[in-house]
Amino acid sequence: PGKTTSDKFEGSFENEGYTKTEDDDVDTNSQLSDHPGGIEVGDGGPGLVEAVAVDPESDDEYIPAAVEFDPDDKGKSVVYLKDSRTRKYGIAAVCILVALVVGLSVGLTRTNVEVEVTDSPSMTPSAAPTSVLFSEVSNFIITSFEGLMDDMDSLLDDDTSPQAQALDWLFTVDTFFGSDNGRQLLENIDENRLLQRYVLAVFAFATESKFWSFCGFPTDNTGLCLVDLFDPSQGSIIEEVSSHWLSQNDECSWFGVTCFEDGSSKNVQQIFMGKFQVLISESYIEATISSLFKSIVLICQWLLHFPIVDYFSTEDNDIAGTFPVEFALLPELALLDIPGNRLSGTLPPEISEFRSLEELRIPNNEMTGELPDELFDLGSLVTLTIGGNDFSGTLSTKIGQLTGLLGLFIFDTLMDGPIPSEIGELRFLNGLFLENSPFSGTLPTEIGKLTQLTTFHNSNTIITGEIPNEIGNLENLEILIIPGSRYSGPLPPNFYNLDRLTDFFANDIQNNDTAPVTTGLSGTISADISKMTNLQIFLIHGNSFTGELPDEFGDLPNLDFVFLNFNSFNGTAPFCDSVSPLLKRVGEYQLEMDCLDSDSAPALVECSCCDVCCDDSRELCLNNQP
Repeated sequence: PGKTTSDKFEGSFENEGYTKTEDDDVDTNSQLSDHPGGIEVGDGGPGLVEAVAVDPESDDEYIPAAVEFDPDDKGKSVVYLKDSRTRKYGIAAVCILVALVVGLSVGLTRTNVEVEVTDSPSMTPSAAPTSVLFSEVSNFIITSFEGLMDDMDSLLDDDTSPQAQALDWLFTVDTFFGSDNGRQLLENIDENRLLQRYVLAVFAFATESKFWSFCGFPTDNTGLCLVDLFDPSQGSIIEEVSSHWLSQNDECSWFGVTCFEDGSSKNVQQIFMGKFQVLISESYIEATISSLFKSIVLICQWLLHFPIVDYFSTEDNDIAGTFPVEFALLPELALLDIPGNRLSGTLPPEISEFRSLEELRIPNNEMTGELPDELFDLGSLVTLTIGGNDFSGTLSTKIGQLTGLLGLFIFDTLMDGPIPSEIGELRFLNGLFLENSPFSGTLPTEIGKLTQLTTFHNSNTIITGEIPNEIGNLENLEILIIPGSRYSGPLPPNFYNLDRLTDFFANDIQNNDTAPVTTGLSGTISADISKMTNLQIFLIHGNSFTGELPDEFGDLPNLDFVFLNFNSFNGTAPFCDSVSPLLKRVGEYQLEMDCLDSDSAPALVECSCCDVCCDDSRELCLNNQP
């Protein structure tokens, strides 16, 4: 899954898959030179990756990525209703179909990865250890857990506890450290390594690894299993050799475990427990496919509520249990990533003991409760991803203590209340997801302090009020996604200063059904939109905009998707002129406006080049092209 500590930031550090271009004139090295984590970035610019940290210069690092899609295969008819859910599910089905076709079309290759395997491993118990040695190891473990789990002595006395089962496995099954009547003497064993192996074993027993979908309890004496990864350099999926948990092999070869080796010591640095087959990677998309497919991918991801870069096809490993507090005893652990499983319970206050943790990712599990204050004591955190859980309560004002954060991803939760103004203290933040959760209040003006922000998702909340004018201070913003929230009022004047913005989703904001009701965004589109030359996606359907569209809108050179329907625009669309950049790319854009006659009146807008024409009074859209 990639590197985690300072070396992972060399080169371009992917921002949820979004990379800077050669034309960027921002000195990102100087901007991040004082990051509290000592992070350095290359000419590619700052950013972050949600699923894996990727070094784009590395030829031997396997990352999942997207594959090419044929944008010319367009349907011949379009009929849909205004209801966003109907449209969303339909397009989601198309996205899933595309993913399935892509997956089936990719050829499989195999690579061999060296794995340290002990001589003649055996799954049968070794000779019983002496009671003196067992007592010494038990006391060592109890001492190691002091302050973290003070009831370890009683847990070790309970034969059914994961802690006791792990100790029994270490003595009666495991042969990794060799044997002397079943075991080497304690003084001849690296105590840190012994504790590390024990801690991992506790996790395996606590989550019943024998029931994992893959790479759990070993099924044969080799202890090996295969993991699918996508190799973009070969354009194919490879099967990488890994080891089952609780196998006799080096624990650093167990699935998802990566160790840092320093001389004779090997310390666990990363634990990544997600298996995936396809991951949308912006750097790979830009190198291989058209901008239209990129736009399709973004729209599909929004409709399916996926972060811009996240697990597009993640296989659930069926890991069940509570948050593994025992991992706090892994002193070098910098990345803990357990996505898409069945972790439950609360995030414990012992999270503060994870002193080296830089990236905490536990999305799409079954966790509950409020975030403990101790979470905000982790000053080394760079990425925090807790979406897809039933966390509740408010986002603490202590969020401002995590000054080294590059990415904060809270989505699909029960968290509510206002976004604290302290969010403005996260001045290195690149990616911010606060969506699909009942956050309320207004968007704080301090959002304008996040000048490094490139991606902001704030959709499907109950945040009200106008978009603050300070949004225009986000000079690096490329993605702004706010559909389904309860904003109102015009686009602020400084909005048009976002000259790096490529994707703007502000659709379906008008809401008359549930409180708080809103007419959505309103006012006119300013001629200053001419400054937004990088715009590719502009979706504002389902609002209360009025007036004629400025001619400058039609001159933007990079538009791919423009949805302006279900508003109150009038006049002639500025996109159909023979010199329009959009019109020159027939078949490579999607344009929708209210250009369909109603039962009693002509269409609000004249648009001969629109792909789809709509009538707001009937909440109906029809295909406008042969």
